[in-house]
Amino acid sequence: MFMKLYYAASLTVFAAWAMKVVNTDLALKKIPNAQTVLGFKFLLLALGVMAVNSLLGSTGEVTDFLNWNFYRLWAVHAGLSALAGLILWYSEVWPAGDAKFFMILSAWLPLINPFIGNLPTYLFLVVLINIFVAAALYTIGKFLADGLHSASPSDYFGKIWSDVKERFSQLADGGRRNRALAALLLANMTMVFLLQQVLVMESRGLLSGLFARTELLYFFMFFLWEKVARLFRSRLWTWLTMAFYPAYLVLGYFFFFGHMVLMLKYALIHVFKFSLILVAGRAMMEFLMEKKDMVYLTAAELEPGVVLSSGSARMLRSNPALCGDFDDCFKDGLDEDQVAALREWLGRLPGEAPKVETVKGRPFALWIFAGCCLTLLLDRNLAALLK
Repeated sequence: MFMKLYYAASLTVFAAWAMKVVNTDLALKKIPNAQTVLGFKFLLLALGVMAVNSLLGSTGEVTDFLNWNFYRLWAVHAGLSALAGLILWYSEVWPAGDAKFFMILSAWLPLINPFIGNLPTYLFLVVLINIFVAAALYTIGKFLADGLHSASPSDYFGKIWSDVKERFSQLADGGRRNRALAALLLANMTMVFLLQQVLVMESRGLLSGLFARTELLYFFMFFLWEKVARLFRSRLWTWLTMAFYPAYLVLGYFFFFGHMVLMLKYALIHVFKFSLILVAGRAMMEFLMEKKDMVYLTAAELEPGVVLSSGSARMLRSNPALCGDFDDCFKDGLDEDQVAALREWLGRLPGEAPKVETVKGRPFALWIFAGCCLTLLLDRNLAALLK
């Protein structure tokens, strides 16, 4: 009886605090640290009450309790959720407030339902899939609804299609040099998937578990792409690729030809799938979502906290005149040093009051909360339901 009351109370506090954060984020487009700290205290309280009940159960005082193995599973899940939140912040997908909100909500889920599926190593990824799939479906639906309710649907959808073609043109622009770099990038990506499979297969189970899950490799590469792509294009990685392929192909031809063919097929299939996800998810969906929130600011209008568009961030990151000041353009917005550097650079450009492309803050706490609720209700990821 106690555990049922505990689960109901934990769910109530979880929902009340999360809705307060969501309403604040919708109003201010940011999550105050005070609310994050309060949520963390509630989480620790919920965990502490459950641990006290387990202690009483281990001494025979109560009969309805969870054994100590649950807390080991919870700790693994909470640690992976924290790592995922840090990656999403560092990869410039979420601001720090959203990342911390996700960490707390994700860690709370097993305290509401200790028998939730995919605990401990895969649950955080299920939550993230539900968050981003739900947000993407809403975005697509809103695009379609806005178009159908516009004064001229044909013009609306024609403009979207022209934007898509413009983005594809930007990705393909550059002639032979870009095609050569793209081919090298694909070869480097193939090596990653190939090495992952070879190491898992040949380690005789020693590298099973997290390392064996290709979907986790997808997650880390997808969200860290802006950082990882630089490594793949580096001279060091290129030399490693040039050394790896001849050695692997020659040894494979003479000693394990059939096995090598299977591994290469596996790697190429995953590179193809990942490339489609990368183009659709990062290059196109991000491009279309930012189009609606685009704002062009002059040097005088820039201030700390302004968020650059993805295109502006890439452009400034690759600009040697800025000396690496924009290698990290977090979604928390520009800091004072970056604003000063950007103002100085804009001041040197020709023309009257040159502008930089920025985006308005987009509240995402609602979708983080929605993804967690969907995980509790469905106990699986939305992508599996869409198959």
